[in-house]
Amino acid sequence: MGYEKKLYAIREIAEITGVKPVTLRAWQRRYNLVQPQRTDKGHRLFSDADIALIGEIQGWLSKGVPIGKVKGILESSDPNKGEEFLATDQLDEVSAFLQALAELNKAKADAIVAIVFKEYPLEVVEKQFVRPTEKALSVVKFGLRALQKGLMDAIFVARLNAIIESENKAAKAGKCLFINYDNANNLHARLWALKQSESGKHLVIIDGIEDLSGLIEHQGLDAYATLAIYSSRPITAGQSVVLAKIRASFAGQVLLSDLINN
Repeated sequence: MGYEKKLYAIREIAEITGVKPVTLRAWQRRYNLVQPQRTDKGHRLFSDADIALIGEIQGWLSKGVPIGKVKGILESSDPNKGEEFLATDQLDEVSAFLQALAELNKAKADAIVAIVFKEYPLEVVEKQFVRPTEKALSVVKFGLRALQKGLMDAIFVARLNAIIESENKAAKAGKCLFINYDNANNLHARLWALKQSESGKHLVIIDGIEDLSGLIEHQGLDAYATLAIYSSRPITAGQSVVLAKIRASFAGQVLLSDLINN
């Protein structure tokens, strides 16, 4: 007896693979990588074979292969075809982005960041774009470094905020109160926030809060399924005591960034 193969909507595929819908669309339109079926109304439907292909694409990206080179590797009969691209630990866009920052060219830098977030999964953006850029900026003369790093952070945080707001519209895993000990322009706080958002949580973000004692037994927390707390540095003994009281009084899940746990 025949049976119908299961097909998945683009949001389902995003949840299964961790690749955002906007990225899947870019892979299809710009690079002709994934070609899902279409419903009569034009909605994309993906198969198990598409899921496997997406996983293969993610594998090459995680190894440092630029997205524009992946199709050639997948279609090649040479088992060593991808080896020539594995030497780099950063995306091609890093150099152009650094040049735009050096020129204080916000429009150009913002356009590059938009493309990178559209075409690559978050873990690739963080590992092969953000980290190499920060490393390169660390050796720039101090005064210039402050300008360029400030511009970089402002561009990234604005972009990440927009992505999080978009993800909030499709969130299904309940509300998450995201408390950031650092200021609103902390890039890594927003990257961690986006990771929570991509897991389906609807984020409400409050920045620059070092004293969390007001959250102890706060009735407003009843509306949240998750409390996520970020800090770029280890918390003090006093903050740790307050955090323990919050955890004891909060019925939902509490998530802490790595430095808090350390």
